Amino acid sequence: MLPGLLKLGPLALSFYGLAVALGVMAGLLLLGLTAPRRGLPAAAVRDFCFWMVLAGLLGSRLAYVAFHWPEFEGDWGSILAYWRGGLMFQGGLAGALLASPFFLKKEGLPFWPAFDVLVPSLALGQALGRLGCLSAGCCYGRPLEPGDDWGLTFPFGSQAPAGLPLWPTQAVEAFFLALLALGLTVALRAAWARRPGRVAALYLAGAGSLRLVMEFFRGDFRGEPLFYGLPPTTLAAALTLVLGLALLFRARKPAG
Repeated sequence: MLPGLLKLGPLALSFYGLAVALGVMAGLLLLGLTAPRRGLPAAAVRDFCFWMVLAGLLGSRLAYVAFHWPEFEGDWGSILAYWRGGLMFQGGLAGALLASPFFLKKEGLPFWPAFDVLVPSLALGQALGRLGCLSAGCCYGRPLEPGDDWGLTFPFGSQAPAGLPLWPTQAVEAFFLALLALGLTVALRAAWARRPGRVAALYLAGAGSLRLVMEFFRGDFRGEPLFYGLPPTTLAAALTLVLGLALLFRARKPAG
């Protein structure tokens, strides 16, 4: 694992922070290809995406801090140090959605077409971000059964238990998120996806179902149980899946 890359005095560059930055850059590059498929100006969509990234980072960090509050007691300055690990995707999605109406109006973009072209970039950014989680050891998996040694083993100093073979949850999720990004990019060309909102709904259903499955292989703390013994991240993943399926069902009729 590569928790740190470079340290210059009080400033430190972590692989986690680099992965997040690469995810943003890769997403913006992909956006330049997907925006024209819905007849949207790439520059306006990129400007909108920039604000969504900021809103998403803020929302994801606030959500993580809210559900992991004991980690920050006595060390309030570390609340801002997201590059050490500690972003909650569902919080980021909520933050971006809450901020989106204002910035969509600012850029003169329609809601569903904008999100249709944005979600492939979002999935790609998530995939690269999960590699950052892998380097930091956060979002780690459950220990394997005794005798199994094919899992990931983390060193001392990472957030995961050291020297214990764990389910490779970060790597598996990164792989399938990359496949999802590819599938969504292809879907933008499909005739059935021409109805605004269908690609966005497909993303919500795909990302929600993937996260819901991965939740049962995670071994890290994801907040105090809220409902039927399930942590907030599991409930949020289920809600994302239900929302995606509901939107797909709503858009089942062909555009007319």
